[in-house]
Amino acid sequence: MKKLVSALGFAVGTFAVALQLYLILSNAYRDQVSYISEVIRFFSYMTIWTNILVILCFGSIAIFPKTKWGSYFSQPSVQAAAFIYILVVGVAYHFLLANVWSPTGLQYVADILLHYGVPALYILFWIFLAKKRFFSYKYSFTWLIYPFVYFIYSLIRGEITSTYPYHFVDANELGYPAVFITSLILLVVYWGLGLLTIWGSRVLLKKRSLK
Repeated sequence: MKKLVSALGFAVGTFAVALQLYLILSNAYRDQVSYISEVIRFFSYMTIWTNILVILCFGSIAIFPKTKWGSYFSQPSVQAAAFIYILVVGVAYHFLLANVWSPTGLQYVADILLHYGVPALYILFWIFLAKKRFFSYKYSFTWLIYPFVYFIYSLIRGEITSTYPYHFVDANELGYPAVFITSLILLVVYWGLGLLTIWGSRVLLKKRSLK
């Protein structure tokens, strides 16, 4: 069951990311925009990086379990971190970004898969099938490295190109003080989810040990 769900998650995630890349490159061709700049923009979204992380976590179980990559991405701490990040992707998109635009056609398909389909698959996978560990609460700080680095990257890239991946980190429109406050709030949310994930992992471990 675990390998079957992982294979499904790997396939759906890979299709979703590949479809979004195809759409971006197709739009670049239509609008006569640089492919390189569009690929860089594609990889500037946390949604894309987090979906790739989830794909690797699924793949570490179903596709390449006996490799170095498989050993790394199958670690309980990595899979728990991916759970937090993809949960934020789904929830943040639904409440902060879904009302900003109304995609249609294939873009709608990619949008649903990246922000709802893959997150739902991985969240259910982690809760019911992923290996759990009795994590130290210190991990709640370790797991902040990923979003912190992303925020720094977004601000540096935005300063250079004057474009930002999300409106809530747009320093041109909001100003740096507002962006820093928003980023701090988001980091606190990540930290809180980290604590809840550690607690949840411990609870699930205890329940399994009682069976």
